[in-house]
Amino acid sequence: MKKKNTVPPVETDASEETAVKQQSKAQKIISRVVNTVLVIAILLAAISTYVSYVTTSGSGVPSILGLQILSIQTKSMYPVLNPGDLIFDTSVKEPAELKVGDIITYWTVINGERVLNTHNIHEIYDGGGYLIFATKGENNPSADPLTVHESEIVGKYTGVKVPGMGKAFDYLQTSTGFLIVVVIPVFIFFLYYLVQFFRVLFEYQNVKNRIKYEQERGRTEDLLAEQEKKLQQEKEQERAAMEAELREKLRAELLASMAAEQSESKQESEE
Repeated sequence: MKKKNTVPPVETDASEETAVKQQSKAQKIISRVVNTVLVIAILLAAISTYVSYVTTSGSGVPSILGLQILSIQTKSMYPVLNPGDLIFDTSVKEPAELKVGDIITYWTVINGERVLNTHNIHEIYDGGGYLIFATKGENNPSADPLTVHESEIVGKYTGVKVPGMGKAFDYLQTSTGFLIVVVIPVFIFFLYYLVQFFRVLFEYQNVKNRIKYEQERGRTEDLLAEQEKKLQQEKEQERAAMEAELREKLRAELLASMAAEQSESKQESEE
């Protein structure tokens, strides 16, 4: 049995077009990812900057859209609030509207340091023109040793929390976190678009050079065509001149031959 001669497959323009489309699709995906990372980085940078430098009502508590943002540090409010939770409070305009069981954030002193704390209202006392609040952690066996003056209350817990985001929020406030989460992604974005800029610039220059080359090539081809036409005309003129010269020569030879024949005929008749 004879084997058939097989022709090796030849790549066509369709395969090249498919490769170009796939490359373009990959570039679009990379661009979308980079843009998404950039938006997130810019958003985090804005939040971090705002939280670091902007405060509301002189309380020293960061606020966004009227909501105070706080991260839980201890287990004193477990299981209602866990360490690492990010909670949102609203400002308290009327302390008299607060009731026992509400969760509030307030300034207090712990281990000799003035800090924010978030606990339940355990009891409410009339201080004679102002209110005094006794607080207690959900996970603590007894009430807090220090009471809270109504002026020390920062906000009331809205019931909205994001588990785990408090740790990220705290980490973002550190110089290392800001560097890793914000600065480095923005720097990568800058490098990416710098490369894209130069790539587009090089492509533009290549296209410009290609157009210039095609224009020069077109002028060269026109010049060659003109020279070829001129050469062809010169050849035609030379050929026409040669033909005319040949015709004149033949005519002269023919006339000379006729004259010679007439002369011979005349001599024969005279004899």
